[in-house]
Amino acid sequence: MTLDNDKQIVMALGQSLRAARKKKNLTIEQLANQSEVSSITISNIENGKSNPTVSILWKLADTLNINLSKLLGYTSPKATISRLTDRPFISELESGWLVQPVFQEDNIDVFRVRLCAQSSYLMTTQFKHSTEIITVMKGKLILKVADNSYDLDEYDSINFNSGLPHEYINETSEEILISIVVKYQNI
Repeated sequence: MTLDNDKQIVMALGQSLRAARKKKNLTIEQLANQSEVSSITISNIENGKSNPTVSILWKLADTLNINLSKLLGYTSPKATISRLTDRPFISELESGWLVQPVFQEDNIDVFRVRLCAQSSYLMTTQFKHSTEIITVMKGKLILKVADNSYDLDEYDSINFNSGLPHEYINETSEEILISIVVKYQNI
């Protein structure tokens, strides 16, 4: 996934990553070893020279023990309206997965997700001890969690351990809209 906006957003992400890493008193090399993300990639992100994938961002957030939204620099004051045009989507064009941070509150992240027609997205790296709650807002989603498969129709919801490998699949000819809430443990 690449950030779907200009250099300013990439620079802000880099500053946020550097601040989170320094708050944990980690060097780039230590963060690289713990997160299994190369030190070159981390350095490039911190210096605004890289549009990281969401998988890389999850690895870094997990290692730093912070919410993904917080790493992306999104925080929500009380009683806030989040409009579709307020924040950019993070996209991975080759998989058809677009995710937009909506709210971040302590140990909860809320995301809007668009999954393009005839596409899928495999999530192998996410917080090990977190719960994901999905509601399909438009379309039909097939969700595979570990060895189980679930067919979800419009307005169906499911919750599961998001530390398990899971895949979002859209076999239809229409885009799917999903609301995702991630509740983190031990953050």
